[in-house]
Amino acid sequence: MTKLIKNHWEQLFFGAVGLSFLAFSFYSLYNQDIAGASATFAMAFFSFIYSNIARFKRFKGLGFEAELWEGKQKEAEQLIDRLKSVVSVYTREIVMQKVMQGRFSDGAAWKDNWNLYDDLVAKHNELGQSIDFRDLKSNLDRVFLFDIVSTLYEPIRKAVSKSRQEAHSMIEKEFGSPITDLDGHSKRVSQLREIPADLRELYVMSMEGNVARDVLDWLTEAEGKLKEHFDLEIELPNEVVTELEKLSKLYQAGPIAVTDDLIEMANRN
Repeated sequence: MTKLIKNHWEQLFFGAVGLSFLAFSFYSLYNQDIAGASATFAMAFFSFIYSNIARFKRFKGLGFEAELWEGKQKEAEQLIDRLKSVVSVYTREIVMQKVMQGRFSDGAAWKDNWNLYDDLVAKHNELGQSIDFRDLKSNLDRVFLFDIVSTLYEPIRKAVSKSRQEAHSMIEKEFGSPITDLDGHSKRVSQLREIPADLRELYVMSMEGNVARDVLDWLTEAEGKLKEHFDLEIELPNEVVTELEKLSKLYQAGPIAVTDDLIEMANRN
């Protein structure tokens, strides 16, 4: 044990320091201290690098432009890949936790969320870390679109509900009370039930696909059934449908190019 400590004290020391910083980083993240968690994780990252510095002849920086000792190249490359994976996972957790806070509380404004994402990705690029964040961007886009579509969905839901109530009143007026034509009444009620009242799993739809297109398809179906069975139309501002069409196209083209106008729409939710 003494010999091990004597020969490898640098690795042991920096490894212990790295673990300490990593533990404190998770503690800060648990307490929603995003800035503190990011800083301490960076220190942990550096410590783990320095704990393995003896593997290199020459070390220029986090771009890993280094000349490796013979026989250690493969092992060092594996270490770098593992560290990249940890950094990638940790970055995703930081960003998604900040975004999801808004699902259960006031949370952060979307401008802050996108600034955090851009800053973290930029920092990784500056450090020479080639990390694929396309999955993270895709998940952020889906939550972002959910917040935007939610503001447009509510007036549609209310308009559909109003028209369904009008259809219900037509049925009551048509058959009166007491109801004598049971078969005819049952048929009309069945027609009313064909009109979808709402979309109960809007967030799930956002995570699985094009939620703007899902809302438009639901609206089209409701309009068709109301017109076919009751000759009723849904009163809805034209701009609502126009905005949903734009959002659907943005999702299909993806990844979404975030603009101030889109951020303002998302923050209305």
